[in-house]
Amino acid sequence: MRPDDVEFMGDMVVQLDATIQKLVEEELVLIDKLGDVRVEELKEYWDLTLAPDEEMEFKRTMDYWDKILIRTWAHLKRAHNSRAEVGKTFMKLNSKL
Repeated sequence: MRPDDVEFMGDMVVQLDATIQKLVEEELVLIDKLGDVRVEELKEYWDLTLAPDEEMEFKRTMDYWDKILIRTWAHLKRAHNSRAEVGKTFMKLNSKL
């Protein structure tokens, strides 16, 4: 791997860590805003544990802040997955050295 690639991946790690931290802070604010009961309901929806008819009904009850929390969870998941992939690439690189 070229030094430029390693530097790029290092920068990516820093950016992903900052993004994850920002999203976690946003998540905490939203959880506080929505309350524990609603957040538990949203987790059930997010974890796909609702029956299809329950899911349809639940979607009808979702408001703006519910959707923002779901979006935040999706972004967090994507950022964590990307961060893990970069970490695996670095580990593979180091094992070859």
